[in-house]
Amino acid sequence: MGGLLPSPWAHDFEQLVESAEQSLVLCAPFVGAGPCRVIANRIEKLGRSDSVEVHILTDLCRDNLLSGVTDVASLMRLAEALPRTTIRFLPSLHAKIYVADERRAIVTSSNLTDNGMLRNFEYGVRFDERDQVIAVRNDVLRYSALASSINRAQLQQFVQITQDLRELARAAQRSIKRTLHEEFERRLAAADIEILRARTGGRTAHGIFAAAILHLLRDGPMRTVDLNRSIQRIHPDLCDDAVDRVIDGQHFGKKWKHGVRTAQVFLRRAGRIERVAGSWRLAPKG
Repeated sequence: MGGLLPSPWAHDFEQLVESAEQSLVLCAPFVGAGPCRVIANRIEKLGRSDSVEVHILTDLCRDNLLSGVTDVASLMRLAEALPRTTIRFLPSLHAKIYVADERRAIVTSSNLTDNGMLRNFEYGVRFDERDQVIAVRNDVLRYSALASSINRAQLQQFVQITQDLRELARAAQRSIKRTLHEEFERRLAAADIEILRARTGGRTAHGIFAAAILHLLRDGPMRTVDLNRSIQRIHPDLCDDAVDRVIDGQHFGKKWKHGVRTAQVFLRRAGRIERVAGSWRLAPKG
């Protein structure tokens, strides 16, 4: 059995959290302080802090952090309270999906925020059939495989970057001094570099693009031009045609299509993909 979830739906989310005995998979671009407290408090109260794996997939882009729609300090406190928490960063994420073990899943329009759960007019569906729950969970984990893992040191760095930029923005708004506005823009650019460094997670452009190609071809053959378009949609920050950023010796930006071609060649030589009639597809398993 399942159910429909009109707003407000905070109680249904609390029930989902309490039902998790092994894992909690949370997928939302925005994550606020209130739901983070609910997750930590409910799992701690049930004595499952060391047993429940909490997997969070979100979008930690600079704009989300500065605007406050995602509270990175609360994410860090959640990771400290529940040591089996992992946080992954995927730009362009828009799905809002919450899964407890293999027993319950919620697919909704609502972000993981107090506004989404208590104030906005949202709508969702709850799934309780095991086969459906597993299918939803696996789809989220497929998205997550394209994301980068963010450790606690990086979360702390994001917290500091956010605090510094907000203070500087407030000062810049109060000041007519051009130098202060220039400093704000310089710090914004530096923040973009640090966030992108965390996003790549030490992976090469080749590795990131190869994973994206395999992900896309699961749904059928694609031409190179369509692969490029889809990869740019998945990784807009790594496929920016206007810039060429060098992160730890790796080029991200203007040369991204060359990186995609390199990944295609590697996957073809490894027997993972093949080109037939002008389109790429997954190679048949031997």
